[in-house]
Amino acid sequence: MKVIFIGGLSTGQVALDYLACNKYVSIPLIITKPIDVNGYNLNLKHFETQSCEVINDLNANNSLDKINQLSPDLIFVAGWSGLLSKQLIEKPKKGTIGFHPSLLPSDRGRSVLAWQIEEGYEETAVSMFYYNEIPDCGDIIAQEKIRIEKNDYINDVLNKCDNAIYNLMRAYFPLVRKGIAPRKPQNINEGNFRRLRDEKDSLINWDTNGDVIYNKIRAISRPYPGAYFIYKKKKIKIWESVFFKDKEHKGLDKIINVGTIKRLAKKLYLVRCKDGSIQIKTDVELDV
Repeated sequence: MKVIFIGGLSTGQVALDYLACNKYVSIPLIITKPIDVNGYNLNLKHFETQSCEVINDLNANNSLDKINQLSPDLIFVAGWSGLLSKQLIEKPKKGTIGFHPSLLPSDRGRSVLAWQIEEGYEETAVSMFYYNEIPDCGDIIAQEKIRIEKNDYINDVLNKCDNAIYNLMRAYFPLVRKGIAPRKPQNINEGNFRRLRDEKDSLINWDTNGDVIYNKIRAISRPYPGAYFIYKKKKIKIWESVFFKDKEHKGLDKIINVGTIKRLAKKLYLVRCKDGSIQIKTDVELDV
């Protein structure tokens, strides 16, 4: 089976590694982001001795002519945020397959895991599905649910998604190859779409309940851009935090006003929020 791979990130690496080790698969073309795009680089050790072309391009649609020449049986997409044209999606004989980190049809769109963690989701999923011209709306092959624990940061959930992708590939790729994989159509009128987060979504408002702030911090911690607040006209990033409700932290009663910062240790502080205090770890020392 001739498969073209489009993607990057650890998500893409998991899917690509599975395909590369499958004896029924040949991969003549890999499309990934340019090497200077942070985090997108793929480890292509499996292809050092194989006839495989690698194209580094932000827009996979630019490779349509090359894909037409190869006449692939299947396209796999993983760890890729760009939109694919209908012409590209419909080119392979057996379809174009990808993954989405939600229990489709819920939470289609962008920045999905960050929104879910910030809003306190306790569960999500990875959906394996056939692409169509509407993002994240194609027929579902299978879904694997994932627990989001209270102390999970975004990187923990990303790792769980990678594991789920491997499980889905192992269980359902043989069915895809044989043309007998499940196909559950989605109803476009069900579910919801998420917008791409921007910088203002990362700003912390201390006059908010502590669990909301804690969820925001863990939703966009490394490898994401990080939650931040403004202190003396400087942007201060926060990567780790602990929320203490009123009377749960020694010395809390001495911090009265929302936003007041108390130094605990080097780069470790306590900040008053609406219903308690947030212990935060920063990259820089604050003059408090």
